[in-house]
Amino acid sequence: MILVEYFIIALRKNFVFVILLFTSYELHSQCACMGGAPVGALTPVGGTTNIGILKEGNLRAISFYSFSNGNEYNNKDSQTDQGLVQSFNSSYVGLLIGYGILESLTIDTELGYYLYKVQDFGFYNLSGSGFSHVTVYGKYNTYNSRAKEFEWTIGIGGRIPLNFDEVNLPQNIQSSTGAYGGILLSYLHKGFKSEGLHFILVNRAEFNAKNKTTYKYGSSFVNSFFITKNMIGKLTGILEIRSDVRLRDSKYGNNIYDSGWNIIILSPQLNYSIGNFNFAAFFDFPVYKHYNGKQLTNKYSLGLAITWQTNLFK
Repeated sequence: MILVEYFIIALRKNFVFVILLFTSYELHSQCACMGGAPVGALTPVGGTTNIGILKEGNLRAISFYSFSNGNEYNNKDSQTDQGLVQSFNSSYVGLLIGYGILESLTIDTELGYYLYKVQDFGFYNLSGSGFSHVTVYGKYNTYNSRAKEFEWTIGIGGRIPLNFDEVNLPQNIQSSTGAYGGILLSYLHKGFKSEGLHFILVNRAEFNAKNKTTYKYGSSFVNSFFITKNMIGKLTGILEIRSDVRLRDSKYGNNIYDSGWNIIILSPQLNYSIGNFNFAAFFDFPVYKHYNGKQLTNKYSLGLAITWQTNLFK
């Protein structure tokens, strides 16, 4: 009830801005299906401040780019012989806008666009591009202690597909799932300011509905543990260990055998701050891969991000 009351107060105080946020776009983009090309979840970027809540009246914008590719097949946790698709690569850009409506409440919107998603069959290629989805969610800070340098924030949101049907492309090449979805978030942070050290645990669960073709992407559960350390001046080093679990997809209500996975990813990252801007780079490398059935796997992902943050009423 407290969270609902906060939302009502926020809507009354910031109605115009909330409407703007809901009409624009977790950053997070993964797309895969039977025989497809999984793209791991994009990590929080720009250091510790970009995944928690914002102070009231603060605006944050994050623009990022990610490239992924792969050319190997796995069956369970072992590499297997090549399949029909020789290789894949994808290029993705995203925008995340966050606004601190109240001291304990932040609204975030995400917008994603695939510049291209390509599968190489040897003699020909199949490719798709276009908008992926718009996601809106609220994050509420349940506990925050400056003395203990500890905070816990939870969030809930929904995803709206922006490309419902590309009839000439298979599902795994389309830019969008074509289905609505729900998201649950949790963010835990423990800092050691004197050491310039921070530990962060981020949990994100996504649930998908069926699309128009009755295809349903499996629920996903992404758990990321971050260690951040101030290095030289305004340069911060970040090491992320991420568990990416996805349940099997389904079609016509029947589970698809060659879908779903359990992956452990190691992601070193660097962040550099200049005034209100943060510049970040990351490299995702799977260190453990277990796939249900035979699937084309992601070899690596790399990306860049720029973050800008300001107080609108300063």
